[in-house]
Amino acid sequence: MKPDPFASLIKRFFADFLPVQRNLSAHTVSSYRDTFRLLLQFISEHYRTSIDALGMEHFSPETTLAFLDHLERSRGNTVRTRNNRLAALRSFARFALAESAPDFLPAAQRLLSIPVKKTDKPQMGFLTREEVTAILSATGDTAAGQRDHLLFTVLYNTGARISEALALRPQDIRGRSLQLHGKGRKTRLVPLWPQTLRRLRRWCQIHALRPDQPVFTNTRGAPLGRSGAAFRLALAVRKAAAQHCHSLRSRNITLHTFRHTTAMHLLQSGVPLEVIALWLGHERPFTTHLYVEADIKLKADCLRRLQPLTPPVCTRQRRGSHLLAFLEAL
Repeated sequence: MKPDPFASLIKRFFADFLPVQRNLSAHTVSSYRDTFRLLLQFISEHYRTSIDALGMEHFSPETTLAFLDHLERSRGNTVRTRNNRLAALRSFARFALAESAPDFLPAAQRLLSIPVKKTDKPQMGFLTREEVTAILSATGDTAAGQRDHLLFTVLYNTGARISEALALRPQDIRGRSLQLHGKGRKTRLVPLWPQTLRRLRRWCQIHALRPDQPVFTNTRGAPLGRSGAAFRLALAVRKAAAQHCHSLRSRNITLHTFRHTTAMHLLQSGVPLEVIALWLGHERPFTTHLYVEADIKLKADCLRRLQPLTPPVCTRQRRGSHLLAFLEAL
């Protein structure tokens, strides 16, 4: 049976191009894989045919646009997620052009012309020190609560992405610092507060973790996932809001909020932007500069709440006013 060129192209894209030629991280490859899994399922349902029967003729720009619209309308994905899925498909299109796949060239060229959808820049949210303390205090004394307390402390101390924190191993503790494995296989060292370092080492010691074992696990001993960590954070936020930190009641707090909080608190403490960029692992200065804009906006909002001084109204004095002369002499 003659091999399907479409399936062969996809297999080479995932088996060789992404992990070998581009040396992309496993996380990025998984994201691209999920995009194609969703796309193939959508096309299969759209054309009422099996996935194995799909060919080049089904992978058209019109179908791609319908798929992207399906992500937003039916699956409730954000514009940002839609654009990320499109980026994966455009990467595949460029690969097909480089491979000179003749049956796919016209569709690939038209796919690359699909524009990225403009999205509104969300207002950057971060926590106050009191809110961070309230969330940490609400984690509880159970084994899961102690794990959550350590995880949230590490997130706040390091400004790590949640994927970086969940990937931590005891071997990543380097002296008084923590080695984080970031995007694009890049690593960086971030200093730890003494109390964070003590708790982290104590946690690894109590659970007898080997150097290559994950630090954060679930109740079954498997690595803690992003959704599990998000669920635990939501519980802590609700508990803190109900008990004593009412400012959290109307807030949408996510795991990434800790990263924004670290950056803002560093900025407000006078740490230079260049250092914050290294701390967070930012490649582009523009990304770090967003925290400056957020801080200026916060100060402007505070200024608007402060009533300006009302200058005295100067009125012309009449000559010979004995009463005014008396008052001014007091």
